Amino acid sequence: MKNLLILLVATLFFTSCKESALNNSFIYFSEAQPTNVDIITEFPKKYIGTYAMDYSHRLVIESKYICINEIETITALKSELDSIPEFELRNNQVFDKSENKSYKTFIKGDTIAFEVERLDTIFSFAENEIAKEYKSSLVLNKKVDENYVTSIIKVSSLGIKHIQLGTKKDFTKLKIELKIPFQAKIIENDTTSVVLTPSRADFRKLLRKEGFEYESNYLFK
Repeated sequence: MKNLLILLVATLFFTSCKESALNNSFIYFSEAQPTNVDIITEFPKKYIGTYAMDYSHRLVIESKYICINEIETITALKSELDSIPEFELRNNQVFDKSENKSYKTFIKGDTIAFEVERLDTIFSFAENEIAKEYKSSLVLNKKVDENYVTSIIKVSSLGIKHIQLGTKKDFTKLKIELKIPFQAKIIENDTTSVVLTPSRADFRKLLRKEGFEYESNYLFK
């Protein structure tokens, strides 16, 4: 248990504030989407705010970045916590001496639970990132080699939806319903990825679609 706790804490701290993106995407776009729409250099004020999926999962939009805020709860016996030099109890709160900060703590008998926040930046206007505003949505493009992986922030009256386009299931859906032109990358008779070339009209239709494999809904906080 001691080793598991140390590993879990270390993982949380080393992944804090890291850049995160859709890895090993099956779907790429030949250009930043949608085409023939101006690039923006910051997010408009109407999008800025904090949106909550539940207590532990929030999406934060600021003028220059978008991040996901997750709260992880770590539970351990007091004796196990005492064995980690970087941590101690101060005023009934777990205090991290290396970070010089306290964590929200719950104590019941010999059991201690404390909350650690993890921030994953999903977009920050980096050199390889292009954002566009289109049809009440933010379209986030990240260049990978010569193509782009694309995700979408869709706004509704209740909150926002974060869509990551990238799976074979998503491609099958788009291929059947929209018939967007594409080129397939084939290795040893296996299609490993596709590059879509939609028109702006194609992408407008794509924005209306529901039921992608990775959709996350957040409400206004």
